[in-house]
Amino acid sequence: MKAILNTGRTIWQGQAIEAGKDLKLYVDAAAIVYMNPEMMRALGVREGDNVKVISEYGEVVVKVVETKEALPENMIFIPMGPWANCIVRPSTDSTATPSFKNIPVEIIPTSENVLDMPTLMKKAYGKFGQI
Repeated sequence: MKAILNTGRTIWQGQAIEAGKDLKLYVDAAAIVYMNPEMMRALGVREGDNVKVISEYGEVVVKVVETKEALPENMIFIPMGPWANCIVRPSTDSTATPSFKNIPVEIIPTSENVLDMPTLMKKAYGKFGQI
């Protein structure tokens, strides 16, 4: 299923980052994708299922969360953090900040696991110290 990805800060992601990025609390707050119920039904997923989100910049597995407030049609939201960073446009256009908005993506259900942050970083950037 095709969609448009937007990212941003959430209260829960902000709270979890203060507790520690290596904690399950942070994974539960940032390794998620918010979707409208209609999109979830069309994709055949339920809250708590895993999906792979693929952009031209990379891919990542995240857990589905049903939105409390409706998103625009065909839009998904992933909180800012390491999981979103795997699929956002890395070019900063001289702003020192990647593009976190309006990224075309494809979403597919998957049985793959959501990676914790250290494992995600090793996969994305190789062994620590060899970036």
